[in-house]
Amino acid sequence: MVDFWIPDNSSGEIVEFERLEATVPRQAVASWNALMGARRFPRAPDGVLAAVARNAIVVRVIEGGADYEYRSVGDALVAGFQEDFSGRLLSDIIATTPRFGIGLRMLYEMVRTSGEPLYYRGWVGADMPGAKFVYYESAVLPFGRDEPLVDHILVASQLILRDQAYPAMPHSLRV
Repeated sequence: MVDFWIPDNSSGEIVEFERLEATVPRQAVASWNALMGARRFPRAPDGVLAAVARNAIVVRVIEGGADYEYRSVGDALVAGFQEDFSGRLLSDIIATTPRFGIGLRMLYEMVRTSGEPLYYRGWVGADMPGAKFVYYESAVLPFGRDEPLVDHILVASQLILRDQAYPAMPHSLRV
């Protein structure tokens, strides 16, 4: 295992789609685009979820963004976080891990209010010692039956596990 490049503090950044290298979010975006048709975004996440279920989280928007409910969490993400958030509310996560939860809320709100996908990548630092991963890339995708309202968000993420870190890192991020 290579630890020398793991930062002290976790961080992340919004990136353009073209900068994503991970297969899972790119597959999710391809499925999302295929399902859109003439709409701004697909009606429901099921078609995208079928392509990336192990690496996806489906979140239901509650009362116009007052809260978010985790409907399903793929097993690869459960293993990476060592926790299944299914059935939990984002407000509960904010109460127990504020920095993490508030960051998620900001991403969800950006996607919910804009109706546009968002692409994100991040590094997990020493401040999250329980995490089994050190790097991830994600596509955060809106869905809704009644445009322009977003009623679900799907997050497709590819995690780079600590014990595979250097060989699995995207080529452009290697030192």
